[in-house]
Amino acid sequence: MKSGILVCAILFGSVAVAFSAVHGQSSEAVAGSQTAVEPASTLKLPVPSGKFGIGRVGYDWIDASRPDINSTDPQAHRSLMVYLWYPSSPKAAGKTGVYLPGAMQMNSAPEIQPHVKEEFGDVWPMIVSGELKPHAIESAPLAESPKAFPVVLFSHGAGSSGFEYTCLIEDLVSHGYVVVAIEHPDSAFAVLFPGGKVVPHHQDPTPAGLTPEQRMQRMMAAAGLGITQGAGDLVFVLNKLTELNQSANPSFPLSGRLDLSQVAAMGHSAGGAFAARACQLDARIRACVSLDGALPPASAFPEFPDKKGFQQPVLLLEVDHSGDRMPFSPEQYAEFLKKKETELNLCPPISYDVLLKSAGLFHGSFSDYPLLAANGRASETEIALHNLYLTQSFTRAFLDKYLKHEEEPLLDDSKHDPEATVKQYGH
Repeated sequence: MKSGILVCAILFGSVAVAFSAVHGQSSEAVAGSQTAVEPASTLKLPVPSGKFGIGRVGYDWIDASRPDINSTDPQAHRSLMVYLWYPSSPKAAGKTGVYLPGAMQMNSAPEIQPHVKEEFGDVWPMIVSGELKPHAIESAPLAESPKAFPVVLFSHGAGSSGFEYTCLIEDLVSHGYVVVAIEHPDSAFAVLFPGGKVVPHHQDPTPAGLTPEQRMQRMMAAAGLGITQGAGDLVFVLNKLTELNQSANPSFPLSGRLDLSQVAAMGHSAGGAFAARACQLDARIRACVSLDGALPPASAFPEFPDKKGFQQPVLLLEVDHSGDRMPFSPEQYAEFLKKKETELNLCPPISYDVLLKSAGLFHGSFSDYPLLAANGRASETEIALHNLYLTQSFTRAFLDKYLKHEEEPLLDDSKHDPEATVKQYGH
């Protein structure tokens, strides 16, 4: 039986694991592809391509309507760290932010240190020391014009962090978007809260002696709960932004400057499922972007018993995984492709499925990971940057079309990028 919760289980049980696995495989591939004579260069994040500078500010928000299901305190409520990345003047001066807030605390935490060292490899000391820097300036003044900016709510992948998508976020902000990146506690590898508290990734140990059926039921329940919680985070943050945008709160410098009639939800991998489910639940979200967040072999998008569909155009931006080893049969994959086609045809017009197929592209290419793994080595850095620019161009084109209402030949012209197959959908 392929219930909606089973789809969620597939996501958290195979897609999230695949993301972790491809990180490790990519690291080995990068190491193996480096020639002995290739000179190393300095690792730096690419300069954003738009005209705006980057400002960043973080908030600790508590959702009093939802309990913290993993807290030992029965009175605790869901608490989030939310970072607003916003357009500023390109000449704005101030303190440049760190790449990963809390890196020093994470490096000192025995339960987190092994994960972050594995996740970031040789680059981790640069992150801890602050040597690797974003372009964002902490609490920089908001750009004076335009009057209001469209908003993108962003969810990271399972076991990841929004800061691992700094290149994508900064590029969007430089083109006039406010990106609201949610650090999802329990799903993120770790989240730093004010006062130095660090919340590590939560994973319940599997009890011994379970039957295969009991294991599946357990995974189904956990996955459904995870997607429900992630989507709830997005909806709560949108509510909070609406409240603050209408206020004159001096601690919220973006008050009145957010165009909340033009909001998108976007996420990568498991975060793509969070974003998709939030879009199914909330019509205020005007566009939905799932970055390699399909759920093979079950479906392209989360399915729940309420059978809610999309109320806004959807972009499913995928890596071509054909030829990869899959944890299911060819027959199951063929059925998945039929199901995906049906789901996309049920989306509002005009929705898109974009299949990317450039050399070296993999599931983690939507994040900074390939660039960090290259660690300044010239040929690998060139590939990583090419693929970053490719994923960014289609993401921005979709957002420009539906939040800025601009013509987008990259999506709608038959002579689109040769490294992508673009299909339009919608009833």
